[in-house]
Amino acid sequence: MSQIAGQLREALTSRLSALQPDQAWAGLADAGVIGLLAPENLGGMGLDLAEAAPVLEVLGDLCLPTAFLETAVIAAGLLTRLPGQASDALLRKIAEGGRISVLGVDPGQSSLNAKVLGDGRWRLDGEARLVLDALDADFILARAVDKDAASRFFVFEPGDEGVQARPVPTLDDRMAADLTLNGMQTSADVDGEVDAALSAVRDEAVAALCVEASALMARLVRDTVDYVKQREQFGQTLSSFQVVQHRLADMNIQARRARAIARQALSASDADRPRLASAAKVTVCRAGRFVGQNAVQLHGGMGMTAELPISRGFKRLTAIETQMGGADHHIRRFQRLRKSEAG
Repeated sequence: MSQIAGQLREALTSRLSALQPDQAWAGLADAGVIGLLAPENLGGMGLDLAEAAPVLEVLGDLCLPTAFLETAVIAAGLLTRLPGQASDALLRKIAEGGRISVLGVDPGQSSLNAKVLGDGRWRLDGEARLVLDALDADFILARAVDKDAASRFFVFEPGDEGVQARPVPTLDDRMAADLTLNGMQTSADVDGEVDAALSAVRDEAVAALCVEASALMARLVRDTVDYVKQREQFGQTLSSFQVVQHRLADMNIQARRARAIARQALSASDADRPRLASAAKVTVCRAGRFVGQNAVQLHGGMGMTAELPISRGFKRLTAIETQMGGADHHIRRFQRLRKSEAG
C-alpha cells in the first residue's frame, strides 16, 4: 500500500469508526471520497479504480454497507463511459455527495422495457426487484431494453409519476425496493456504447465488492482471535486448544487468499480484469462462507447476537455472496473466458 493510500485509510478509519451504519454515507460525503472516480472537470478527483481500494477496505473493516459501490463505482463508471449532458449532471451530483441507485447492472436483476414516444421522450415499463437504496437515492440510473433489444440507460427520480416502490429490508440491514414502472416517462436518455460500458463496469464492481469482502474477512479473523484469547473453557482459554488454533489458521489463510486475488482484480488491466474478477468472486464466495461460519461458531451463541459485530459481518458476507453474481455464475463465466482466450 502506498503512503498516500495508507494515509487515506487511516483518516477514513478515524472518521468513520464511531459512526453507525446509517451515518456512514454522510461520513463519506464529508470526507469527499464519493467523487473519487468522477472526472476532475465535473468536481470529482479523476482517480483510477485501484485508488478506491482504501475506501473499500475501510468500509469492509468497519462493516458499513453503503451505496459507495453503486454510486461511486458503478454509476460513476457508467456515466464516465457514456458522456453527455445527462451524464455530466449526474457526475456533478456524485462529486457533491449525491446518492445514485442503479437498476439492471447486477446479472440477477432484470431490466425495464423502453418505448420511444417522440420529442426525445421515452416510456418505461416493467418490474425490478431489490434495487438497493432506491428509496433514499437522489436519482435512479436504470437499464432498459428497447424494441430492438438494445440496452439503454435512463435517469429518473424515485418519486416520479408512474413509479411505485415497495420497501424491502435486506439481509445486511440496508434498504432496497421492489420497483414497478407503469408508463413512467423520461427524457434523460444516457447515450453511448452501452454494452461495452456495462461489461467493463460489471467487472469493476465485482472487483470492488471483493476488496470490501476481503477486508471484512480479515476483521472477522482478528475479532475471533481476540475472543478466543479471552474466552475460557475447562479452565483454559479457547486459544490454547490445538483444534481452535488450526481453525484460526485456516480462516486466516482463506482471508489472505481472498485479499490477494481481490486486489489483483481491482488493479488489473481492462483486458485481464474480466477473468480475474470472476476468479476473485468465486474465491470470495467460498472464503467468505468459511470465515463467516467459523467466526460465528467459535463465538458460540454470542456470534449471532446483535451486540457483537460478528453477526453484522456474517450477514454482510452472506449478502455479498449473491451480489453481482454468485459463485456458480462466475465459475461458468470464468470457463467461457478461458475457452475464448484459448481460441
